[in-house]
Amino acid sequence: MSNNFDEISKEINLFLENCDNLLILGIGNDIRGDDGLGPYIINQLSILKDSILNNQNQNDLREKTNQKELMNQDNEFEFFDNVYDINTGNTRLDEGLDSYFNELNVDVNESLVERLNNTFLINGGSVPENFTGLIKKCNPSHIILIDASLMNLDAGEINIVNKDNIVDISISTHSMSLSYLIKYLELEKDYNILFIGIEPEIMDLSFELSSKIKNSSDMLIKLLFDKILEY
Repeated sequence: MSNNFDEISKEINLFLENCDNLLILGIGNDIRGDDGLGPYIINQLSILKDSILNNQNQNDLREKTNQKELMNQDNEFEFFDNVYDINTGNTRLDEGLDSYFNELNVDVNESLVERLNNTFLINGGSVPENFTGLIKKCNPSHIILIDASLMNLDAGEINIVNKDNIVDISISTHSMSLSYLIKYLELEKDYNILFIGIEPEIMDLSFELSSKIKNSSDMLIKLLFDKILEY
């Protein structure tokens, strides 16, 4: 695995120039091993975001998240009408990311709170097309798509692709290709879209990411959250 995080960081910086509000869509099936990296990344980013906004310890935050998930199951319409951060809500912040969060020196000011509130995080699962209406309702200026992608790279390697070249990326678990998803979204608006793919290692039935892919996912989570705090 070889990832040049300096280059990846520069590409994301360029993409986020003039970003008013950001939406990150994680895609994948979280019971198929490394295909679950997209949902995992969204879940961890959501916990980090809520940790800043709520200024609570992780135990209180997880309890609140789980309670909110239960309430949402009773009123699905209200959930989709009012909530823009959609994650699995059933995992804790990873130990390595917990250490990362504890080392953050964040000035929680009005500008940061506004930026976090304008950052939407959606777990699209293996049917991201089901969330196109919600994406349009969020009305982001910039969209980042994250998925396990078969790119003939080393396992765990991260690749950034602009929306014009996304048709060349092989995705094995979706009912709709990402190129068609983008075309459908852009029927109403020309979004700024960036795709971040990670080469998977194991796609068998499993609830766990392989160690290489988890390491790359955690590095990407830290990088993206740093960008969220800055853009």
